[in-house]
Amino acid sequence: MSNLKNLSTNHYKSKTISHKKINILNSKYIGFKLTDLLNFKFYHKNPNIIEFNLKGFSFINKKNITESTLQNL
Repeated sequence: MSNLKNLSTNHYKSKTISHKKINILNSKYIGFKLTDLLNFKFYHKNPNIIEFNLKGFSFINKKNITESTLQNL
């Protein structure tokens, strides 16, 4: 039984994306962690779309995000 506490499984990786939504002056922003943001194709096409950073999240205006990405959130 003492061996069970030393076992760890790292084979499972979550596919959920950490994000936050903020409304500022009638504009909707969606924030992603930078590590998750690097996996998106739209970020590689235009890496200057990040508007601001807050509490570890990089926020992008909702207008600049493709519809297919928004459906997955």
